Amino acid sequence: MRMTEKNDLKRYQLGFLLPVVIMFFLAACQKPSIDFGASFVNNNSNSNNTSVIQIDTFTARLSTVLVDSFPTAATGSMLLGYYHDNLFGSVTSSSFLQMGIPAGTSGINNQSVYDSLVLNMRINKSFFGDTTLQQRYYVSQLNEIIQYPYSTQYTYYNNSGFSYNASPLGFTDVTIYPTRGLTSQALDDTVKIDLPDTLGQHLFEMIQNVSDTVKNLNSFIAYFRGLTIYPDTTPGHSGTLYGFKDTVTIRLFYHQPGIYTTYNFIDIKFNNKSNQFNRITADRSGTPLAALTTAQASRPNPLIHAEAPSSQMNNAMYVQSATGVQGKITFPSLSTVPALPGYLGILRAQLILKPIVGTFSPELALPPQLILSQTDVNNQLGSPITSTGGVEYGSLYIDYNGAGITTYSYDITNYIKQQVTLGGNNTDGLLISLPSPANATSFDRAVFGDATNKNYNITLNLYYISLPH
Repeated sequence: MRMTEKNDLKRYQLGFLLPVVIMFFLAACQKPSIDFGASFVNNNSNSNNTSVIQIDTFTARLSTVLVDSFPTAATGSMLLGYYHDNLFGSVTSSSFLQMGIPAGTSGINNQSVYDSLVLNMRINKSFFGDTTLQQRYYVSQLNEIIQYPYSTQYTYYNNSGFSYNASPLGFTDVTIYPTRGLTSQALDDTVKIDLPDTLGQHLFEMIQNVSDTVKNLNSFIAYFRGLTIYPDTTPGHSGTLYGFKDTVTIRLFYHQPGIYTTYNFIDIKFNNKSNQFNRITADRSGTPLAALTTAQASRPNPLIHAEAPSSQMNNAMYVQSATGVQGKITFPSLSTVPALPGYLGILRAQLILKPIVGTFSPELALPPQLILSQTDVNNQLGSPITSTGGVEYGSLYIDYNGAGITTYSYDITNYIKQQVTLGGNNTDGLLISLPSPANATSFDRAVFGDATNKNYNITLNLYYISLPH
């Protein structure tokens, strides 16, 4: 055979064998396929597939945390009312505020005649409780100016307050229809409280005399100081907590005599939103949350928020941010995740919370959003839980028919991955609260049962990648 023919044969053999060798090499290096949707079964299967295993047997340890104080100033909402809740206790909210100097006084002269003085406040349609009940609201003048007691203080809290005259300037009885934006006083969304003529006449005379007291803000605040508006907490005048806009106005009516009498008014408007705050108190005696009061009194470190386990609170966890009540969840067995059969890594983690049926209704509403935040043994709010879609707010699905399908669901994949990497620290957990600003302006609340509660409905669905050995 000639040399050229031998070379041609070698080139032909190489061209035939090369694809065969490449195919063999690829087959040897091919990764196992992933079988999605599988559930773990402890058997001796010889399958070479990499599976996605779902586990939902991680028990959540529940407790409730009580925040001593939280800011309630400049929220844009005045909260007024009293409500007795068999689960959360008797909640009372009053508001403190400061008024500015009278506006539009140029029309008043020596011939003008004073008529009346009225305080007006407008509802914002938010409520908690029975809206069919009549409410009584009082207004009193403060004995001191609203100002920070310490140079290091920069806001007011749920437990802040100033002394006020025990004899109210006035009160009103009113029924509020929040969903319609109306009140029984037939003044659209406005609640009116008549103020004493002695105060109105004095103000009117100062305006007539162009007194510096009604021209200079600091002078007027030193004279008038401020107001507190508060509910009647006696039986028959309670039942609902309402929200009002922070646009309180004192309106002074007067008329101008003559051939044709003309009627007019001037307004003393709300001043400095930072000096308006809500004082919120709760009496938890005789309720499951009484355990929080005991825990608060006995805690060794006052800088750590009090915490009571669900076992001391009717086997449940409670959330009502406007009264300082937050839920806490920990997962003690996360450290065992790497020991799961064939464990390679976490693919997804979903947390599902189902409120106890019968603990909520249209009147005792669930929060439309509940936020999860990282925390530790100190019970301080940390970073919120996020996913690829941003901050997780719970994706609430609500059902008032009692079928038990009302749920908050969260993608907590990033958090679980972090905790597993850290070894599943038992003191780390998640705090459950309402997001801002609802955490200080809404009394919506939720109750969740623990593992020993017949209504236990908290599930951690963990999906992990498994490679059988």
